[in-house]
Amino acid sequence: DASATLLYNLPADQWADDVIAALGLSRELFAALSPSGAFAGTLSAPAAGALGLSAGLPVATGAADTAAACLGTGLLAPGPIQLTLGTGAQLVQLCPDPLADPTGRTHLYRAADGVHWYRMAAVQNAGLALDWVHRILGASWDELYASAGAVAPGAGGVMFLPYLTRERAHHQNPHSTAAFLGMRIDHQREHLLHAALEGVAFGIRAALEALPGASEGADLRLAGGGSVHPAWRQMLADVLGRVLVTVDTLDASARGAALLGGIAGGIWADAAATASVAPGMQVVATPNPGHASVYHEVYGRYQRLAATIDAPV
Repeated sequence: DASATLLYNLPADQWADDVIAALGLSRELFAALSPSGAFAGTLSAPAAGALGLSAGLPVATGAADTAAACLGTGLLAPGPIQLTLGTGAQLVQLCPDPLADPTGRTHLYRAADGVHWYRMAAVQNAGLALDWVHRILGASWDELYASAGAVAPGAGGVMFLPYLTRERAHHQNPHSTAAFLGMRIDHQREHLLHAALEGVAFGIRAALEALPGASEGADLRLAGGGSVHPAWRQMLADVLGRVLVTVDTLDASARGAALLGGIAGGIWADAAATASVAPGMQVVATPNPGHASVYHEVYGRYQRLAATIDAPV
C-alpha cells in the first residue's frame, strides 16, 4: 500500500511530492491513489477464465496483509491490540490520527477502513527462532510448545536471546546476537525448549511496550498459526500480563480481502458496516499472578542481557 513506501504524506493522505522530487523520481511513475475497498473496475474475460470466475465481476482496491487482517478480525476501533504470530510477530493498534512515534520504534500505516491509521511493532525473531530451536534440538512442535507448561517459569536459570537475525525497530541494537545462557550440567532439553519460548515471548513483550497505548492494559487478540497451543498461549498471557482472546477465523488477511471485495460490490456500505459479520471471540488465557511475577523478574534480566550481548563470545 502507498503508506508503506516512505513516499507518502500520511497527514495529508497523499503522495509526498516533495520527497519524490527530492529523490529525482518521475511523478508519472506513481499511480493515482484509491482507498481500500474502492471499486477499481471489472474482471476481464482472460483473467476470469484463468480464475474460474465470471467476467465482469467487480474488482476492489486491496490492502496490505496486516491492514486486511485487522479488518478480517473485526478490529475497527482504537483500543484492542492484535497480535499475529507466524515466522515473525506483529502487534497492531488502530489510532485516530497519523502521529508518528518520535522514538522510531514503531511503524505507522493507513488502515484499510479509510478512517484510521495503525501503529505496528514488529518482531523478526518469533516463529523463525522457534523453528531453528526445534530443528537444532530435534524436538517436534508439540514438544516445544508443551515445554511451556512442563518447566517452571524461568527455565531453571537458562536464558535464550532469540536474535538469530537482526531485529526490528523496537530493539535498537543492530549487533545483537542469539545465545543460550546460564546452562548447567543438570539442565535437560526441556529447559532449553522452555527458555526458547520465554526468549521469544520476552521479545514480543519488548515490542508490545513500544506501542504508545500498551500501558492501558487492553486485551490482546491472537491471530496467526503460531498461537494455537494452550501452554504457549498461557505463557504469553503470563509474560505479557494480558488477557488473550482468539478470533474465530482461519485466515484474517484473506477474510479482510474478501470484505473489501464485498464493500466494492455494494454488499456493505463501508468498513464499519462489516461489524455485522465480525467473527466471534473467546478468552483463551488469563495471566497467572504467580507466574507473571516470576516472568517480570526474569524479563528484567533478559533486557539487561539483550542490551549487552552484541557479538560472538
